[in-house]
Amino acid sequence: MESWLGQYCINVTDLERTIAFYEAVGLTCTSRTDIQVAKEAILENAEGKGGKIQLAQQMAQEGLIDMGSAFWKLYVNTNDIGRMYQAAIDFGCESVTAPARAERWPVTVGFVKDPDGYLVEFVQRHPWLDGDDTTQAWVGQYCINVSDIDATIKFYEALGLTCTSQTDIGIAKEAILENADGKGGKVQLAQQQTQVGPIDMGTAMWKLYVHTDDCAGLHAATTAAGYRSVTEPRKLERWNTTIAFVADPDNYQVELVERHPD
Repeated sequence: MESWLGQYCINVTDLERTIAFYEAVGLTCTSRTDIQVAKEAILENAEGKGGKIQLAQQMAQEGLIDMGSAFWKLYVNTNDIGRMYQAAIDFGCESVTAPARAERWPVTVGFVKDPDGYLVEFVQRHPWLDGDDTTQAWVGQYCINVSDIDATIKFYEALGLTCTSQTDIGIAKEAILENADGKGGKVQLAQQQTQVGPIDMGTAMWKLYVHTDDCAGLHAATTAAGYRSVTEPRKLERWNTTIAFVADPDNYQVELVERHPD
């Protein structure tokens, strides 16, 4: 049984505006879907490099997104951070930090807020370990806040993922979870030093996806390990998939997805 991270899904107030922002910084909208409760879109690198962002404009959404304390930031990687940052500013986004070279890591980073106020970190590594020096934009990991990082690491390990790094940056303890062979995306967990009590989910995060070749088996293994089932495995004929939902220790909704051969 194999597991790998798919996209994560954040709620937005204006789907078209947010698509336009991510296209302006160099990503491509590769999919649009209308479901009963929301309009959705996928943004990613046009060649499939890196991860994916799923945007959802909920039909019931009224007013601004309540950021709560669940979502910290998402990363968009680049080989030309000056161009990417300027594209975001030209789009009309709020600048948080202009691009600057980090002392601890061989990267230049800059921060902006997207149209709904999500914090976006642009990252240019010197050099990228895969040798790529031309790609303009691809999605890196996304970072969610957790109340107990060790407990949440164990949850994702129970889902078959591997903790590939742990870092203490002073204001937070961080960890990266991903497929051990690098398949799919990455999720970054952060336990903030200032975090007290449960995570406030707000309305920003909807769900994140873990793909598998055995949805029923992974759901059974996860619930046997003591984690809460939200939805039992069921077949979706529209997408030829089997899905199930489980909740992580902070109640993030994790959708398990098995795609069947066409």
